[in-house]
Amino acid sequence: MPFFESIRIRLGSLDALPVLAALGFISGILAGGVIVLFRLFIESGFILWHTGDSTGDFESAPWWFRLALPTLGGILVGFILHKVGKHYRQVGVGHVLERMTFHQGYLNWRNALVQFLIGGLTIATGQSVGKEGPGIHLGSASGSWLGQRMKLPNNSIRILVGCGTAAAISASFNTPLAGVIFAMEVVMMEYTVSSFIPLILSSVSAAILSRIVFGNNIAFIVPSLDLQSLWEIPYFILLGLVIGTIASLFIKGTTLVSAKASKLSTWLKCSIAGTGVGILALAAPQIMGIGYDTVNSALHGNLTLQILAIAFVGKLLATILCSGLSLPGGAIGPSMFIGAMVGGIIGSIGAMILPEYASEYAFYSMVGMASMMSAILQAPLTALMTLLELTNNPNVLLPGMIAVVISNLVVSQVFKQSSIFHSQLRAKGLDLRINPLSQYLRSVGVAGLMERKLVVQEKFISFQAAEKLLENVPKWILVRQDQVPTSLLAANDLARFVLELKERQTVKDAEENESIARPIEKDIDLLAIPADRQDVASVYLQANLEEALDTMERENVDAIYIFRTTSTTEDKIYGILTKEQIESHYSYKTK
Repeated sequence: MPFFESIRIRLGSLDALPVLAALGFISGILAGGVIVLFRLFIESGFILWHTGDSTGDFESAPWWFRLALPTLGGILVGFILHKVGKHYRQVGVGHVLERMTFHQGYLNWRNALVQFLIGGLTIATGQSVGKEGPGIHLGSASGSWLGQRMKLPNNSIRILVGCGTAAAISASFNTPLAGVIFAMEVVMMEYTVSSFIPLILSSVSAAILSRIVFGNNIAFIVPSLDLQSLWEIPYFILLGLVIGTIASLFIKGTTLVSAKASKLSTWLKCSIAGTGVGILALAAPQIMGIGYDTVNSALHGNLTLQILAIAFVGKLLATILCSGLSLPGGAIGPSMFIGAMVGGIIGSIGAMILPEYASEYAFYSMVGMASMMSAILQAPLTALMTLLELTNNPNVLLPGMIAVVISNLVVSQVFKQSSIFHSQLRAKGLDLRINPLSQYLRSVGVAGLMERKLVVQEKFISFQAAEKLLENVPKWILVRQDQVPTSLLAANDLARFVLELKERQTVKDAEENESIARPIEKDIDLLAIPADRQDVASVYLQANLEEALDTMERENVDAIYIFRTTSTTEDKIYGILTKEQIESHYSYKTK
């Protein structure tokens, strides 16, 4: 058996960890390289567009520049997206989740190319978006491309998409562990050992590549702060309640804007978003771009309460516009910005009320970042791990866990909101609810469970050929008519029929006093002999168990044969899979 063919079959099962680990490492290098190129592209874009000394310092730019840059940028981005066509303008994390849920993780490289160019242009023109959304799409598309090029089983392609996601977060923020957790909690929505190790290798390899190019610098440089008193715990509870409410408002506002603007052209939506950002930037220039410089200022306690409040309101409105009107950027970075501002506001007010018990408001900004991120993503572990890796301050975990849990509960239980990505997709008529059984079926390929002891045989077969066929002890016989498989026959049924023919011939020879047994010349019709035959359908070798069951239900059959089209355009049949095999694989039956 050819090497790659054996790899594909092995990857269909759950015990292909060494191969998946190697593929995860390769995927990390590939995705990390793409993210490095994207970072170089957007940072050079900042330099080209911006006039200040700092690439993110829009506050020092003149008012006309702050108005014109995002306005013209929105018009240009909308025009380009309008020209590329409807299918290729689908980008971002929501697109990745949609392809994972409904298309087994198959991502088109053309959409990724549009994401690279338009995402970079969106960020460079100062829109209120983050770089992580385009990065996740690019990383996921890199992993998907690798799996598709190697013609891997769909269960493996899904893992490689997760590897690309982990690599993207790791290379973008220099947070390798947060990348792994994000991929499992948000994109793959599962925690399994078979995917955990490949994700780690992918994230680590991307982080190493990123550090080679950009150095070992984290996104935010923060002082080492600590909780001053347990009397501050009520403040962090309040912080969780407030941020949960704001996150719910953000999600609801984004989906409402998206629904109201659903009938507008892409060009008009992007133009409105860019113009809105420009107008808001006149009063709050901090909202433009990624805004990490403003977040860093908050984390060092360098912003006044007035600036914190203005930046919060402006960023909230600008991000709702950009996300709701489908500008191709991420919402994670803006959510961290909003959370840092809200945390700073509550910390400042707390210091006014109880100055002897309050920490510096920068400590609240740290916790606010994680709380807002967790609330809009509904991903508490991701947020806490991001908080720890970005701040390198373990003292922030205790209050962070309190605020994160409360903010998540407020969003999901009080306001009944899903994550921002799920809410946006639901507004488009797509429901991403996944049950555990579906998740498990997607993790196993048909190649890992199929029965390979079969022979493919035409409808008519001679007695001698039937005896020779049975010498290899097959389990199934796939019967063809006019070169098309139509029915599945248990080999035991043919063996029983052959034995009966031989016994009848022996009796006949004895009755006719034949000293030498005469050969049986009769041809056997495999579709006419007494047997329990089953109609069959077909699935491709790359399919998983969920696709196999869907095919059986759609075709109203209880068995399928697994095939792959070779380079000679001929279909090679690899094995048989029955509904009973699949059900016995995931169900537990007591004796």
